[in-house]
Amino acid sequence: MPRLIAGLILIIAILALVGCGDDDDATPTRGVDTTPAPEGTFPDDDPTTIETTPGPTANAAPGPPTGDRPLYLSVGDSLAAGIGATDPTRGGWAPLVALSLPDYDFVNLGIPGDDSDELLNDGQLDYALAEIFSREGDDDPANDVGVITLEIGGNDLLDIYFDLVIPGDCPNITESLQREVCVDAFETALSEYSANLSQTLTTLRSAVDAPIFLITLYNPFSGGASTVDEIGQLALEGMEGSPFPEGLNDVIRQIGGEFGVHMVEWYELFLGKQADYISMDLIHPNDTGHRVMADAVIGAMAQAGLPVVD
Repeated sequence: MPRLIAGLILIIAILALVGCGDDDDATPTRGVDTTPAPEGTFPDDDPTTIETTPGPTANAAPGPPTGDRPLYLSVGDSLAAGIGATDPTRGGWAPLVALSLPDYDFVNLGIPGDDSDELLNDGQLDYALAEIFSREGDDDPANDVGVITLEIGGNDLLDIYFDLVIPGDCPNITESLQREVCVDAFETALSEYSANLSQTLTTLRSAVDAPIFLITLYNPFSGGASTVDEIGQLALEGMEGSPFPEGLNDVIRQIGGEFGVHMVEWYELFLGKQADYISMDLIHPNDTGHRVMADAVIGAMAQAGLPVVD
């Protein structure tokens, strides 16, 4: 039985790695570009490959950016990019949110595979700032950034799977909490994530006064195999009586409160819903999951007074 459980974790971890696109060898180096970001999105995982025409997400149902309307700017990882949806450019949660803002332009900068450090330092945040400065710096106040969504952190946790779960160093929650290498890895991940998220929000807040919607993460294993479900619960929500009474979502909530951003909760929505909301890769949401996530964001925006429509 222990070998069966370890094998299951190995399979799921490999699927997670493939699904999230977190491959160091495949991820190109992303430099800083001080020119304004293009009115489009970046194909695949390479924002240095800039399309001269609007990218696929910008061509989704909300339409290409016009440049003369408020902007909805989406920042994040593969979830923001719509991975798991049948049509990521239309059925991902961020494009669905954009549909509820028909009077806004939409630019989606989500990059599959980005963790919090890569978002902060490898180009995505720089492109967000270029878009912000381009719109805020012109003579047209009607086209300023009107709203930002930010979700990040899944790949910070996936790094632990790749480094320690796959080799078997941290095979389950009981043994992981007893092994220094596992405890140290999660402590480091939480600490680095906290610093990166704080710096990202500091940078965005210093650049623009638009409302920011910060999103907690869901547990893709909830309702599935108990071993990995428990690991997901610990990683995201913590466990009383363990070295980690608080998880990554608690860090998100705490920092979000410090910066006065609007919080969107995804975790509770996915409890026990692996079979209903998770795609075949066992990590990303399916079409239904993306719709549920979008509705949560839209509801938060409506509560904040944004002009969303059904």
